[in-house]
Amino acid sequence: MCTRAVSGLAHYLERQDLPTTAIVLIRGHAALLRPPRALAVPFELGRPFGAPEAPDFQRRVLVEALSLLERMDGPLLVDFPDSPPRPGPDLADWSAPIEASPPVGEAEALARAVRLEVASLRPFRDQWVREHGGRQLDRITPFELDDIVDLIGGFTRDQSIDNPMPAFPPERTVKFAADDLKHFYYQAALSRPGRITDIELDNWFFGESVAGELLLRLKAALLDSDDEELRSFGERSLVPSHQAHRTPSA
Repeated sequence: MCTRAVSGLAHYLERQDLPTTAIVLIRGHAALLRPPRALAVPFELGRPFGAPEAPDFQRRVLVEALSLLERMDGPLLVDFPDSPPRPGPDLADWSAPIEASPPVGEAEALARAVRLEVASLRPFRDQWVREHGGRQLDRITPFELDDIVDLIGGFTRDQSIDNPMPAFPPERTVKFAADDLKHFYYQAALSRPGRITDIELDNWFFGESVAGELLLRLKAALLDSDDEELRSFGERSLVPSHQAHRTPSA
């Protein structure tokens, strides 16, 4: 459940004389809604307890959140002080499925580079799918990857282009398309031996791949939009918070 919903639900329950505590991942949202008691954690989205296979650390997070129930001086927003533990040394065994691609300049050159990169990664992605019984994390949309690249590139240049999924707002269509592209890359990366964290996976995608460059350019274009909803979408929905320091190369 998102930070805003958790905070709102906590206020409702407290009005029914039910004490609450929460773990929140987006501190800014919690600060605006002032939940009765909340522990703000500096972890990536989807990991409210920090890291998998780290029960002692997860228990610390849970105990810290529950300990806030002893406090009656709310609203409270307490920061958890530590980062999650890193995985073991076998992380070093992982290697990227392809070499880092050089930066590209013009929009059409960028699109061509992404298509070539996708072609290079396809055997690795197909290997991951085979190893997982045909399960696919991409294919949220009905589009082929070349069409997704064209859609994202077109939306980067002009947010008024035709929406190929009219049942959804244009930004939601683009979000689905961007997720399909990312998930294709992530499946390819995960086919390689060794362990890799979600953050390291994002570091590879947004720091080394041409597709990551494409999404960084899309975010930059949306942040310059006059439309408040598009700016908000670009700020929150395309690039993880721990990659927010990255900017397009051109």
